Amino acid sequence: MTPAARPSAPLHGELARLLPLLPVLDAVGQTRHVTAAAELLGVPQPTVSRALARAAGVVGAELVRKDGRGIRLTPAAEQLLPAVRTALEEVQRGLDALHERAHQARGLVRLSFQMTFGESAVPVFVSGFRADHPDVRFELIQGSRQHCLDTLADGRVDLAIVSPRPEPTRDLDSATLYVQGVRLAVPAGHRLAGRASVRLAEVADEPFVALERGFGMRSILDRLGRDAGFRPDIAFSGQDSRTLLGLVSAGLGVALVPPSSAGHGAVYGSTRHGEALGWAELALEDEGAFREIGLVWPRIVGEPPQVRLFREHVLALDAGLLADAFGR
Repeated sequence: MTPAARPSAPLHGELARLLPLLPVLDAVGQTRHVTAAAELLGVPQPTVSRALARAAGVVGAELVRKDGRGIRLTPAAEQLLPAVRTALEEVQRGLDALHERAHQARGLVRLSFQMTFGESAVPVFVSGFRADHPDVRFELIQGSRQHCLDTLADGRVDLAIVSPRPEPTRDLDSATLYVQGVRLAVPAGHRLAGRASVRLAEVADEPFVALERGFGMRSILDRLGRDAGFRPDIAFSGQDSRTLLGLVSAGLGVALVPPSSAGHGAVYGSTRHGEALGWAELALEDEGAFREIGLVWPRIVGEPPQVRLFREHVLALDAGLLADAFGR
């Protein structure tokens, strides 16, 4: 081995001392906060502080400075952190390849989602993923938007599909999957049933059937009502949008709903006083009459590979497939 090709002993020693500290540096880079980094790593705060001090000693430069009650990354840290992230990602890819997880993922993915996504969207996502990763198992939990977010915060699931999409926080990240217009469902014989679109204020004096508080569509109804200058009169509330459509069909009120596969369809086989029950779905002209559907996941170190691969699979789906899955 020529002198030019011989490893540098001091550099090797510096790397050997720095490598165990890379997860701490990466967590601090993500959160910009010592306490948040400790929570992300699941270690005491003093452990993170000591690791930062050791890392500064290894690289020979200050990495963080106190800034009020928090910290501020130094220019040296800002320069180092992209390389830290790249190194950790390369190691993760190497581990995935070593265990053949990149092509044949195994294990469990725990997914929570709002009930309206269970009929089409979730089956599309899961079946598409399992076509390439048949050994991955899924645990599926349905519920209200708040229930889905609670299961994510409690660590009972790995991912959640909810609407409206929450903004990213220190603990959770999120991405928009699809933006979907919401509709007003009215009984088939309603005075507005023949219209293509309406404003919500046109039914301000009518009873509403709505999902319970904690559901995404309920929060959208409350918001649109406030914007239109009235508070919806909730005559009936429930936990399933199909039940709401049944109540609308029976003439018990109007409802804010996501697009259904039936569109302007009837509730086939149901009658009342000899007349077919049905409903019509009308586009809403109100500004903000849409729901943003998002995928949400925790910011953690050491995300299981099958979870990461499923998340990447869902986020890579094309717009046309997502529109078909969620309803146009």
